[in-house]
Amino acid sequence: MRKIAIIFLFFPTFLFAQNDSTFVDNKYLEDQIFFNLTYVRLVNTPEQISQNGFSFGFGVGVIKDLPINKRRNVGFGIGLSYGFNTYYFSVNESENLPPEINDQLKNNKITMNNIEVPVEFRIRTSTSEKYKFWRVYPGVKFSYAFATNSSFKNRIPLENEILEINKFQYGVTLSTGYNKWNLHVYYGLNELFNETVNNSYKINIHDLRLGLIFYIL
Repeated sequence: MRKIAIIFLFFPTFLFAQNDSTFVDNKYLEDQIFFNLTYVRLVNTPEQISQNGFSFGFGVGVIKDLPINKRRNVGFGIGLSYGFNTYYFSVNESENLPPEINDQLKNNKITMNNIEVPVEFRIRTSTSEKYKFWRVYPGVKFSYAFATNSSFKNRIPLENEILEINKFQYGVTLSTGYNKWNLHVYYGLNELFNETVNNSYKINIHDLRLGLIFYIL
């Protein structure tokens, strides 16, 4: 009889523990650490600009998962990351540029080290026990180039006056896929460069990045 009383005494505690465990499972978060690798394509280039070499970029960072529904498969994400991008291109002969500059704007390389803030709207098929799922994460990304480097075939004294990099960038993003394999796309909405010599040669180039993104946690 005493054993039965003990069972009834601890049975509600057992049920509470089970419910509490379920409650914890319902607080799961997804996709908070990521790494991406992309191929960079220059878009809207004038006739005088031609892309050469293999332009690429990569990024790594954290993003806070903020579900907004009970199932926790719809929500937002906001993060902080580091991004590195390199661009290879040539400037062909142009009537708007002096001959000595035309000769020295070929086979160029520009690198940018960025601090980035991605913001996403997240839709996925995950549950607290399902680790393989589909995801669609459209969003925007803001970045600031805290360090840049320009490498020209022939070094020239007024290099920074020829191509001025727009250090503040923003664009739209899309990450979508299943499990570990996810497509990542970024399209820059503002120009990559601000101006050229004496503002006489405007270069309205945008960058398009296509690649993969991997979520670790």
